[in-house]
Amino acid sequence: MRPMEPIIKTLCWFTIHTKPRKEELAVEHLQNQGYVTYLPQIKLNKRLRGHWREMIEPLFPRYLFIQANLAETSLSPVRSTHGVIGLVRFGEELIPVPDEVIAFLKSMEAGEAAPDSPFQRGDAVEILDGPFAGLKGVYDMEKGRDRAFVLLDLLGSQRAVAIKVDHLSRY
Repeated sequence: MRPMEPIIKTLCWFTIHTKPRKEELAVEHLQNQGYVTYLPQIKLNKRLRGHWREMIEPLFPRYLFIQANLAETSLSPVRSTHGVIGLVRFGEELIPVPDEVIAFLKSMEAGEAAPDSPFQRGDAVEILDGPFAGLKGVYDMEKGRDRAFVLLDLLGSQRAVAIKVDHLSRY
């Protein structure tokens, strides 16, 4: 016989493991069942079909958080929810995520601003298109909304050349 485990009598956050790219589906179905969920997300600039796009993606791919009081609510329906693989456990024990961690994630998400440029000064870049295609250089700074200065070694010295940001890639 197992010793009596303490029952958690307050609302706690727990971690759910989801199927690949099914985090939002799992959130929708869990909320339809009356659960409180939290899916931390992050804004990223990603290159898609040759253009930089601002994308919103899960901060922790394949994971989300659910709030429950284990003394009052059963989490057994969670396992059979669309998009969910199961609850994250250590052995057979569910470990609550501290409220401070969730509060920190929410505060960071609320104050998050997407960077204006996908590059930072000093990044090694390669030019993908245009008259300088194939050359490698160093990202210097933005020039307007869709162009940037790249330092290239030309004619024996380093020159700043304006290049469309869409034509750059990290090297």
